[in-house]
Amino acid sequence: MNYELLFSRYTVFIFPLYKEKGIALYFDRMKSRSKKIVCMLLILCVMLLGLVQPGVADSKEMSFLAFGSGKIDVRLYADYFCGPCGASESKIEYPILDLVTKNVITVTFVDTPFYKYSSLYVRYFLYILNEKKELHHALAARAVLFEAARAKIYEQGKLEAFLRAKGIGFKPFDVRPVFNMLQGYLREDKINSTPSCVIRNGDKKEVHTGGENIIKALGALK
Repeated sequence: MNYELLFSRYTVFIFPLYKEKGIALYFDRMKSRSKKIVCMLLILCVMLLGLVQPGVADSKEMSFLAFGSGKIDVRLYADYFCGPCGASESKIEYPILDLVTKNVITVTFVDTPFYKYSSLYVRYFLYILNEKKELHHALAARAVLFEAARAKIYEQGKLEAFLRAKGIGFKPFDVRPVFNMLQGYLREDKINSTPSCVIRNGDKKEVHTGGENIIKALGALK
């Protein structure tokens, strides 16, 4: 089992300062048995605190992450440190903008913390949306975050400076309710790789993986 992945995905719910290097470095130095114990305790804490409840999300969190008003629901799963995600992001932008503009889809960006520093980037994308929730701006911000990941920016201060230099504002807030919903989506759709796309049209549900397959699936919705 990948305990580093579990630690990254669950620690963000308990320790907002996981974005700092200290906790991650300490975990890296643990022995395998100790990592297992820490991960199990973290998961137990999350469950006891009620921070992660599959399928539970109020309308406020849902509207915060969703763009558009179309009847077809599209969830895009990506990780800023995923090479294929970064390569396909710019190609996915146009069909998303087109389908949202034509009121064909409602799209939700579900950032997946699969890599060591991904939770920091997920948090700042939410901060960016809290500053300005508009689809063109969200797509531009995602492009900047992918650029920052390629530049191997791992520290909070450096990421903030990079965003400001690119003209991307952000407004911090308590992201736990939104993380709750994102974690529920991940489990509901059984996502274990990125990029992935889930399309719900009435009772029909389709799951597509890989940039080219996602672009093709979105193109079929026009």
